[in-house]
Amino acid sequence: MRRRISLPLKLFFIVFAFVLGCIILISQLSYRYVQKEIRTNDIFYTNQILDKVDQYFTVNFSSFQTILFSVETSVKANINNTEVIKKQLRELYELNSIYVSNIYLIKSDLSILGGSTPTRIFDEPLSERAPLFDAADKNRRTTFVSEPYKSKYSGWTVTMVRYLNGAPFPMAIAVDLDLNAIEETLFKINKQEQMNLALITASGKIIAGFSENKGPLNIQDHSFSIGETSAEEILDTAETNLQLYTKDYTPVSLLKKPTEKFNWTIISINDESRLKAALSRLETYYLELLAAGFILSLFISFLVAKYIRKPLYTLKTKMKQVEQGILTTTITINRNDEFGDLSRAFDRMLQQIVELIRRAELHNELERKLEIQVLQSQINPHFLYNTLGSISNVIRLGQIEKVDVVIGSLISLLEYGIDDASEKVSLRQELRNVADYIEIQNIRYNRNFNLIENIEAGLMDFPVFRMLLQPLVENSIFHGYNGGEIEGPITIHAYREDGIVIIEVVDQGEGIPADKLKHILISEPSEEEVKRKRIGMNNIHGRIRLHYGDQFGLEIISIPKEITRIRALFPAELQKGDA
Repeated sequence: MRRRISLPLKLFFIVFAFVLGCIILISQLSYRYVQKEIRTNDIFYTNQILDKVDQYFTVNFSSFQTILFSVETSVKANINNTEVIKKQLRELYELNSIYVSNIYLIKSDLSILGGSTPTRIFDEPLSERAPLFDAADKNRRTTFVSEPYKSKYSGWTVTMVRYLNGAPFPMAIAVDLDLNAIEETLFKINKQEQMNLALITASGKIIAGFSENKGPLNIQDHSFSIGETSAEEILDTAETNLQLYTKDYTPVSLLKKPTEKFNWTIISINDESRLKAALSRLETYYLELLAAGFILSLFISFLVAKYIRKPLYTLKTKMKQVEQGILTTTITINRNDEFGDLSRAFDRMLQQIVELIRRAELHNELERKLEIQVLQSQINPHFLYNTLGSISNVIRLGQIEKVDVVIGSLISLLEYGIDDASEKVSLRQELRNVADYIEIQNIRYNRNFNLIENIEAGLMDFPVFRMLLQPLVENSIFHGYNGGEIEGPITIHAYREDGIVIIEVVDQGEGIPADKLKHILISEPSEEEVKRKRIGMNNIHGRIRLHYGDQFGLEIISIPKEITRIRALFPAELQKGDA
């Protein structure tokens, strides 16, 4: 036999899982929020670095422009004295040798007057100077910045060239930038800030940047790409923040910023190493939070289970004593909540039962009335067991918020059931009691047994037996809808026909086989009904016949798999004392 798990233990596990799950969910949401904030701050910080680098190049551009203007002024003042010009070019070069590779004049025949030592010796014409001179000649009022190229004497460089206006013969002033110095500056930033910066031209060529172990640099042509995305595609997009993947599918974040003075772009490639380092420092905190949440979940689960366990076991003890016939049990739950209300309603019901028995013994009522009261008394334990089972299922399913609904409906049922069993009630009261019963069953089975009422005008106040409809509706749920395994509507009709009031309970469930149908109203209660103290339809049939005669009672019409219709027949003209 399968071992049954107690309700408080089930409740303990449910609450534990719920509280721990909430803590884990909150922790994960907090972690994701912090991760998002760190990522946002990282982007903001990287943009600030890019702004600083751009300011650095802006200052350098101004310095290079100053050099060009200084050379222009000096040359114009000493245009006929070549030695003085050479001396000044050499002095300017030595003064700015940290940032420039050479300062020189390009003549129309492409020979030069150079400031660096090699170009002071080797000043012969070179074809590589032709594009520089032509560009200066075409843009005589502006400074031209070349693409990076391999110079014979300056190495990998970029040249700023300006036409010398006012000279007696065509001449241009040129400054070769020291890209190694620029690259060293970027490498320092990369190392200090754990970044990967580079400077690229409008055509996608790398001027400087990218550390040796991180850079996607092609040394042959100084081009680069990230995964399947080329430098040209990166520059063409208008977005400044791109999410890309390397060839080994590692995600990287790329930020780009155009420089203000040069036609260059500063880019930063971040493989989230800084983000991971920052997040790793939070892992210990979150592990401690989860450990605390685990302990808190155990503590709260224990308190909740203990809070439910004591009154539930007390009610169970009272029910067992009543089942054994001890109707004077005095176990009391002194609580101001639903369990206290349930206990007090149960006590009042027991008092009413005891009072009914005492009155029956004192007044020696007629055998017919005694039999009716005996039949009626069988109902109370039946719906109490059903309802406590519903509370168990609600808690087992973790629907703690529905406990109040179940207990509220049970209190209404108990208050309805403790009144004088021999009194008739209106059909309206019976319908209200059935609505409370179906509310409990809907929660118990997590189904929707829709109650449909179709009552003829004037029959809402028609007197019927107390607890007439509930066993019929229960039969629809347990037999028609397989004990809650399927759901469907339950329709209650009430109408007059040929001097008879007919009250019907209709379901669209499994139906009743024809071989069993003819024995239901005449057979003895089944073993299951006796064991569970369930009221059979033969019980209700007998009550109606005892009170109104053999021509009344129950009729059952059933089409298997389609519909089952149970009719209760009453005389339309009330007997004396029925109203």
